[in-house]
Formats: sequence, structure tokens, C-alpha cells
Amino acid sequence: MPVDYSALVLKALDQFFPRLDDRVPGWLRLNESMRYSLLQEGAKRFRPTLSCLTAVALGKPIEEVMPFACALECIHTYSLIHDDLPSMDNDDFRRGLPTNHKKFDEATAILAGCALLTDAFALVAESYAEKPELAVRAISELSRAAGSHGMVGGQAIDMAAKAGIKDADELQLMHQLKTGALIRVAAVGAGIVLEATEEQLEDLSDFGAALGFAFQLADDLLDYDQDRPEQGSYCALLGPEQTRELLIEQTDEALDALIDWDERAQPLRDLAEFNRDRSR
Repeated sequence: MPVDYSALVLKALDQFFPRLDDRVPGWLRLNESMRYSLLQEGAKRFRPTLSCLTAVALGKPIEEVMPFACALECIHTYSLIHDDLPSMDNDDFRRGLPTNHKKFDEATAILAGCALLTDAFALVAESYAEKPELAVRAISELSRAAGSHGMVGGQAIDMAAKAGIKDADELQLMHQLKTGALIRVAAVGAGIVLEATEEQLEDLSDFGAALGFAFQLADDLLDYDQDRPEQGSYCALLGPEQTRELLIEQTDEALDALIDWDERAQPLRDLAEFNRDRSR
């Protein structure tokens, strides 16, 4: 029976961020808000699953990578909470449920996002404290992927792109930062905490970067509406046929990065192929 890595991550998140029931009301409300978004059913948990599959590919126990995987999901969840805010995308629902600021309030949603982001780094630091050099390196990679040189930088480009990006290089940069950076670090960061070799880390970086690009291309194809193409998407700029060609090309690059890896890396290859095929 295939392993349900999303369920394993969900169980670990529940343990790392337990429900509080004996705190003052404001602190309790913050805890409820964090758990509301972090533990939602229906979340794909693609990034922590990628970290788990990296452990499989390296022949290491899942338990060793789980704190890093959960920290990554905390950062992704924070980004979704903030993306939904009125000052950003102004969404009322996510996964069929009220967004965090609608369920609670805007101030609580902002605080919940900030807490998840900050607690993520504490989780990595504390979980890998016995190997401080690895912990520092993992935190460095994770913070760069999440910050102005990664996801937040890509979000800033996206906010300025509401009028529509007309340049393919700028669009690629936006997605490389906003979406790709956290997917790349899911593989590379997992490799770091699992003591992969430098050659393996280079392969994981190439794999994660190509997969991150391919992931966004697949999302664009899934979201494509011929009558109302979304601005700031590859389908709007290049058209769906050329976008699919690019998706196939990037998937091939991801698979090529693992060409020298043994059969333990097959789940990573399967993940890349699943992403390629999910938009058909």
C-alpha cells in the first residue's frame, strides 16, 4: 500500500503545534487560527511530501526529515494566509472553507501568518540542534527561499503584475521566486539535514528548480480559461499549447537531474511525472 505522506505530515504538524486550552483568550485565538489553516483537510502538502520522498531517495528514515518538512509547510501556510488578505488577493474562501481572516479577523490572520513563519525556523533550529552546522545551513537555505530573494520577492513581482506581464523572462523570474523557490528548497533542505553529499545536493537543486517551474506551468494549465485568461500566467502570455510544451521540457530536465540515482529515487521521478500529467 502506498505511503500517505500528507497524512504523516498532518500528524506531525498536530504534534508540533498542539491545541492550547489553558491560555489567555488572545493567545488561544492565535493558536486556533494557526491550526485552522495549518491542519486543513484537502491541503496537498506537496512541498513536505517532496522532502519525505527525498529522504526515501537518500535511503534515510522519514522521521529524520519530518521537522524540516513541517517547517516548510508552516511557511507555505503563512504565505496562503497572507495572500488571502484584503490588501493582497482579497479571497473569502480557500479549499471551500472561509479564509483565515474571514474565520477569525484580519489582525489575527496577520499574527497567525507571522507566527507560523517565525516558528518554522525555531522548529528547524531545535530539531537539528545536535548538528548545528547542518541546522544553520538548512535555515539559511529556507530563509532565502522564503524571503525577498524567494517567495516574498516573487509575490512583490506578482502584485505589480496585475496589469499583466508581457515579458517571458520576467514571468519566469516571478514564478521561480514565488512558487519555485520553496519547492526547490523542499528537496535541497531535506538533503542538507539528511547529510547528502555535495553532488547529491546539486542534483536535488536541479531537480527541485525544474520541478518548481513545472509545478507552476501545470497550475497555469489547470486554471486556464480561454474566455478570461488570467493575467500573469504562462497561458495568457504564451498560450496553452506552448505552455504544455514548456511543462514537458521542464519535467524532462527534472528527470535528467536524477539520471544517475538508483531505484530509491523512483518516487521522486513519479512525482515529477504526476505533476506533468495532472493538467491533461
